[in-house]
Amino acid sequence: MKLFEPIRIGQIDLKNRIAMPAIHHSYTPDGFVNERLIKYYETRARGGAGLITVGGCTIDTLGQGPMMIGLHADSYIEGLKALARAIKDNGAAAAAQLYHSGRYTHSMMTGKQPLAPSAIASRLTRETPKEMTLEDIETVLENYAQAARRAREAGFDAVEILASAGYLICQFLSPVTNQRSDHYGGDWENRKRFGLEVVKRVRQAVGDDYTVNIRISGHDYVPDSNTNREAVFFAREVESAGVDCINVTGGWHESRVPQITGELPRGGFAYLARDIKKGVNIPVMASNRINDPLVAEEILKQGLADLVNMGRPLIADPDLPNKAAEGRFDSIRRCIACNQGCFDMVFTLQDVHCTVNPLAGREFETVIEAAENPRRVLIIGGGPAGMETARLAAARGHRVSLWEKGSRLGGHLSYAAMPPGKGDFITLLDYYESELPKSGVEIILNREAAADEIIAEKADVVVLATGARGAKPPFPVDESAQVVSALQILDGSVVPGDRVVIIGGGSVGCETAVTAAEMGTISAENLKFLMENDAESPERLKELLSRGTKEVTLIELEKGIGRDIGISTRWVTVKCIRRLGIRVLDQCAVKEVNKTGVLLEKEGTETLLPADTVALAIGAVAHNPLAEELEGKVAELHVIGDAREPRKITEAVREGFNLGREI
Repeated sequence: MKLFEPIRIGQIDLKNRIAMPAIHHSYTPDGFVNERLIKYYETRARGGAGLITVGGCTIDTLGQGPMMIGLHADSYIEGLKALARAIKDNGAAAAAQLYHSGRYTHSMMTGKQPLAPSAIASRLTRETPKEMTLEDIETVLENYAQAARRAREAGFDAVEILASAGYLICQFLSPVTNQRSDHYGGDWENRKRFGLEVVKRVRQAVGDDYTVNIRISGHDYVPDSNTNREAVFFAREVESAGVDCINVTGGWHESRVPQITGELPRGGFAYLARDIKKGVNIPVMASNRINDPLVAEEILKQGLADLVNMGRPLIADPDLPNKAAEGRFDSIRRCIACNQGCFDMVFTLQDVHCTVNPLAGREFETVIEAAENPRRVLIIGGGPAGMETARLAAARGHRVSLWEKGSRLGGHLSYAAMPPGKGDFITLLDYYESELPKSGVEIILNREAAADEIIAEKADVVVLATGARGAKPPFPVDESAQVVSALQILDGSVVPGDRVVIIGGGSVGCETAVTAAEMGTISAENLKFLMENDAESPERLKELLSRGTKEVTLIELEKGIGRDIGISTRWVTVKCIRRLGIRVLDQCAVKEVNKTGVLLEKEGTETLLPADTVALAIGAVAHNPLAEELEGKVAELHVIGDAREPRKITEAVREGFNLGREI
């Protein structure tokens, strides 16, 4: 595979073309490298990545984010030496990213007003920064240089200048955020000046015999800002200024184009790297949603880029490179683009973990040992909690049987993969279906367990992972009305009528509304055909993409919808709801569902909303009827996952992992 061909960037030779980009983890509350960070990155280096870039690393105290890796003082060098050594000793090259967030800085983190090219309020922080003086600019340039010097002194093979995602250098480049009247603002020649000066100062600080990379936005995806055309211009300039490799990502944090969620197709921004690669003579990296080595291989083979970034995929499975190199593609635990454990945590000032990999970030404190006394373990229920318990318990040497009443494993995981943009969720089920038999787990499908049968098995440990069921509606429902579970629309077992009313505005209700509203819209294949043949106008194509055959209404008792959706993905769901013309009625109480429709009450006024199909998305309740029957009748009993309390996949997998390790 081309993915595993060596490549040289600057002064370093990489064993393959898989790079792990800088990702904020919040593992360094005081900025100092600690055992947690070292073990985390050491694990990813041992897993086979060719290049690991750590960071962002702060170049000063004014442009830093919370709990970032410190690189703004010499006192951080000793810890950074240990981090660089751990990465390099385990087979990967190590780079440090030089970070300054400009107007994206939160004053509550620094105690000071943020700095930026112009005093224009940030859509991300809602704060107005201070316009940088020429003295401020000189100070920041020197801070970049000194941070680069420290990175080299600490033993890193390279530094990467951060000029993407809407951070400081982007802010100078963009006419939206740079409205200066001096030689750092105005036309393109002036706006690019600061970024080029950063590159030149960093190059001077580290010398010609050291690798300098840069990460740029391939397209800002911000109205009136820079596009891929300007990105190519900037790429050529930084190459001339001394950069050795260009890492191309998508837009800014404030862009209204999804960057990393499942709505973006795998490798969907590789096209941004393509034109930059055509315009320069140094290696180029493609980024964003490359969670499959076969997708990565196609990007390289087609000449879109020279390397590929795998960030969250290496959080999900640090051994992805080694597994791919050995052809063990079915054993890869892929990132499902849920954002629950990574970006949702960063934006809420919590440390990063992973939905599908409960060991991520816990490598320093979690040891998985073979069982001293192998036991017989019986697991009832093949959802995420049950499957993860089975996987780890079997890997430790226990004899594990898993009974599932359905014809396939997965539980509610199958439903989670059905809404638009959530297709990668099913890869987690694919992983378990591949790994459980290899681990020796006995899987018995279509087996609905009874208490006497479980007792008769005489297992040493019984685990109930029987999931949850939909809550009963707290309002009367006429038997003649077509009332279904939202899950039945998601799985396609029910095709709703023309007028669809969904009761419940949480994540399930929102995703069901989007699924129903997408019915009758044109497919990507059909869109491509119509565009290629100029069969319809752009306006008509957008209409065909956004208007299906169903009239969908979403009802929510509380104010607002999607409150249980993560902060980094909720806006995407809301955007889809608006695009598809879904009617949202919040702060509405359902009085009854009758054969005509749904009777609503809002502010004391009752209204009958006509409906052909009513879908219930009013929450779930734990389903564990066997717990009471088995209590005291089996040697050891555990209830986990939704059977204990309905929550997200993250909690189910983590509980399964913890139990599998402790048995």
